[in-house]
Amino acid sequence: MKYPVEQIRNFCEKVWVKAGLSEENARVCVDVLLAADLRGQRTHGTTHMKDYCDRMLKGTATSGADMDIQLTSPTSYVVDAKHAVGMVAAPIMMQKCIEQAGISGACFASVHNGCHYGLGAYYPMMAMKQDMIGFSFANAPALVAPFGGAEAMLGTNPISIALPAGRHDALVLDIATSVAAKGAIALAMKEKRDIPLGWALDKDGNPTTDAAAANEGVLLPFGFHKGYALELIVSLLSFALSGADMDINIPRFFECTDKEANVGYFMGCINISKYCDVETFKARVDGMFDLLKTCRPAIGSKGVLIPGEIEFSKTRMAMEEGIDLSDATLKDFKDMAATFGVEYTF
Repeated sequence: MKYPVEQIRNFCEKVWVKAGLSEENARVCVDVLLAADLRGQRTHGTTHMKDYCDRMLKGTATSGADMDIQLTSPTSYVVDAKHAVGMVAAPIMMQKCIEQAGISGACFASVHNGCHYGLGAYYPMMAMKQDMIGFSFANAPALVAPFGGAEAMLGTNPISIALPAGRHDALVLDIATSVAAKGAIALAMKEKRDIPLGWALDKDGNPTTDAAAANEGVLLPFGFHKGYALELIVSLLSFALSGADMDINIPRFFECTDKEANVGYFMGCINISKYCDVETFKARVDGMFDLLKTCRPAIGSKGVLIPGEIEFSKTRMAMEEGIDLSDATLKDFKDMAATFGVEYTF
C-alpha cells in the first residue's frame, strides 16, 4: 500500500528525535532515507530505519554531536565521525566540502569511524544542486568474493557520482561494485523472495537463488575483473586514507547491531565554475545527452537512458502517488512507535 511522503516523513522524524537526534539532523536523516524510497531504491530506505535506531539504543551509533572534523588543507578534511549515524555524518561533511570548494575549487573529506550511510547518491546530489560535481565512496563489510575467489574479502563498496545538466535531468551514478547490493539480499530475505541467478554463491561456492543461502555465502563483483578492480579501489580510498577498518573487519551492519562499525568514506566535490562557465558546462552536457538520445535503439530496447533518468522519473511519480511500504516495513514502524513512544499513524 502507498502512503503520502509527508505522512512517512513526519512519523520517521519523530522517531529519530526520540532516538536521540536533533530536529535538524532528524530532518536530514529522514530526507536521505526517503530519497532512496522515492528513487525506487527501497533497499536503502525506510526498510532499514529500525536497524539504524537499534544501533542508537545500543550505543553503537551516535548522534554525531562530538564528531572530530579537521580541515588539513584548503582542499581536504580528515574526520573521525565517532560512529555517528551515517545519514548525519555524511551530509555534514558533504556540506563542508561544498562550502570549501566554493573557495578552493575542490574539496574532499576522508572519514573514519563512520556508520552505514544509506543512499550513496544523496551526497553527490547535494553538490550537483550547487552546480558542482559530487563524488562519494565508502567501504562496507566483506560480502563479495574477489574475482576468481569464493571467499568474502571485499565489501559491496558503492560508487556515487552526480553532475548537473541544463535542459536534461542531472547525471546520477549510484552503483554497488557487486552485481547486487547487500540490501537487495536483505530485502529479499525479509520479503521471502528468491534472488536472480548470478548475484551470489552459497557457502560452498555454488551459484544460488536462495536469499538466505546467499546471505551465508558471498556476493559476486559486477563485470568480473572490472568490477573487482573498482571494488578494490573504493576500498583503498575509503580505509587506507582514513584509518577505517578493512572491509573484512567491518561487522555486518544490519545483523550485528551490537558491534561498532569503523566504516570509511571518501567524499567531496569539484566546483565547475573554477574550470569553465557553469552554463557552458551544462550546455555541453545537454549536447552529449542529446546525441546519446539519437542513438538507434537495440532490438528489445526502448532507447538509450542517461544514468539516473529512471530514478528521477520514479521520484516524480512517487511524490504524486506516495511510497509503497511493505508489510515488513509497516511492522517495523509499529515496533518503533511502541519503543520510542510515538503515535503509529499507518
